[in-house]
Amino acid sequence: MNVSWLARPIVYIPVVIALVFVGLGAWWWSQAGSSTPVSEEQAGREYGSDSAPAVAGAPASGVWTYRASGDETVGLGPVTIDRPLPAEAQIVVRPAPKGFWRTVALSEEHVEASRLRVTPKGEYLEERVTSVKVTGLGRDDREKLVPPPLVYPASIEPGDTWTERYMMDEVRVVTRVRVVEAETVDVGGTPIQAVVIDKRGKVTGPLAGIRDDRIWWSPELKMPVRWVMRTKLDGFASLRTDADLTLTRPAPTT
Repeated sequence: MNVSWLARPIVYIPVVIALVFVGLGAWWWSQAGSSTPVSEEQAGREYGSDSAPAVAGAPASGVWTYRASGDETVGLGPVTIDRPLPAEAQIVVRPAPKGFWRTVALSEEHVEASRLRVTPKGEYLEERVTSVKVTGLGRDDREKLVPPPLVYPASIEPGDTWTERYMMDEVRVVTRVRVVEAETVDVGGTPIQAVVIDKRGKVTGPLAGIRDDRIWWSPELKMPVRWVMRTKLDGFASLRTDADLTLTRPAPTT
């Protein structure tokens, strides 16, 4: 039986639609496997500038630039996306009442912001905002920490230990911290004294896994001069990140 020319579009339209979706899927997959760098200018524009006055004891406001290496895997159900991290990351510091925000922009698709309160005892972490996306799709999680943990004591010496315990809604985090040693780090040709801090975190609840960090912390700059982070979380979504950041110069751009 011959199909008339009037019927042929009806026969072919589902095929065309299927080809379009296949093409869109291939484009989405190719885009999903990459990370978009964040420039200093973009980071300052999007995460910097605040009318609040600077707080004594806070790090200098502005954009701190880091050389970066590493990769991450983002998953939703059975679908996972592997992507390399850009070769440069930005950490933006901006004032906040009684403290400051520190925003880590690993890429446009992965940004972690922390609001810290500065006290004579040190820096307390009060709020976290995490944004992890794939081709512009994803979620922003904003949580207050209860109780706010002391994350950087005012005085840090090799051999010091402490534990950070807090809840973020239904997620519980317990982090064991140990100050390993003192070390001098070359930052853009300038030697910076740092203490090496190991943080081993266990996460339980709707999201469960680990968050481990080794931080070369400068008491003078109040900033990490090197930061190696490893995250492995599973739940309604999954995230695995391995990143190594090294500060490129001992002062931010403003």
